[in-house]
Amino acid sequence: MKYSIAIRTLGTSGEMFVTELESIKRQTVQPEKVVIYIAEGYERPQFTIGKEEYVWVKKGMMRQRVLPYDEIDTPLILLLDDDVRLPDDCVEKMIKGLEDNNLDCIAAETFRNYKMPISGKIYAAITNLNFPHWSKTWGVMVHSNGSFSYNNSIKRDVYLTQSAAGPAALWRKQAFLDMHFEDELWLEDLGFAFGEDILMFNKLHKNGYRLGTHYTCGVKHLNGQSSSGAFKRNLKRFHTRSMAYFLIWHRSCYNLKGASKASKLWAAFGYGFKSLWLLMIHLASSVYLRSPKVVGYYLSGLRDGYKKIHTDDYRQLPNYILEK
Repeated sequence: MKYSIAIRTLGTSGEMFVTELESIKRQTVQPEKVVIYIAEGYERPQFTIGKEEYVWVKKGMMRQRVLPYDEIDTPLILLLDDDVRLPDDCVEKMIKGLEDNNLDCIAAETFRNYKMPISGKIYAAITNLNFPHWSKTWGVMVHSNGSFSYNNSIKRDVYLTQSAAGPAALWRKQAFLDMHFEDELWLEDLGFAFGEDILMFNKLHKNGYRLGTHYTCGVKHLNGQSSSGAFKRNLKRFHTRSMAYFLIWHRSCYNLKGASKASKLWAAFGYGFKSLWLLMIHLASSVYLRSPKVVGYYLSGLRDGYKKIHTDDYRQLPNYILEK
């Protein structure tokens, strides 16, 4: 199947972007197009492999990804961040994985949670209730409390999944457009689109499409942090993250069309427990960082998230479960 590549960038990733473009040039299956969606106000990088097209769009992690892709007419689109390196046969493997498993989207596993040391797995479990599982079907499972679990026993190349890593994902273009991700651009209003991967990928799964993760295609995330670097250095990230967690949970796990009262009650109970648990984690973080603002930002994020779900703008959003 023919495919094109769409890359979002600020044009500031330097050598990492050069590495990515060079790895695209070496692919055993070449793209029809390489379209780079660069934020308005940023200059086009000088390095070129000779086949890129640049399109300037509004700045934002989601705004630079949630696009109609009118410039692309191939049935498949490989969506990339600007800081990944692709092995020469990467796209060939991803296309094969998508076709063999009848998937609508296949993402490269770039975070490799299952390979974390024990200390990392314990940290993930304590700080966000993200645990390993041993499913023979699922790569990542998204739970009703908004947390996810990851497969700790990978035995094959491709698994079905309920969410995925965002740096490299091969989509059927029509499936991407079917999701109406423009309805999720509210996440940009928080100042940083924290949690966009789970919000977008889980929407595909919950609407009955087939999402997969490829564990052996070899994509390397170089972690340029073009957008996230400043976010991680600011204590206000605790407010943004707390608010984003709440809103993503409410939209994708609680307020679902067709959900029973019992399932909504269970989801609310789970998130309530998680919120109390994370309060203790943020109290510990306040002591460690010597700043009471950490707890303050966490609580104000929950408060502002609760206020947000009662606004007219939020209530008027189409449901996460789409009309058939």
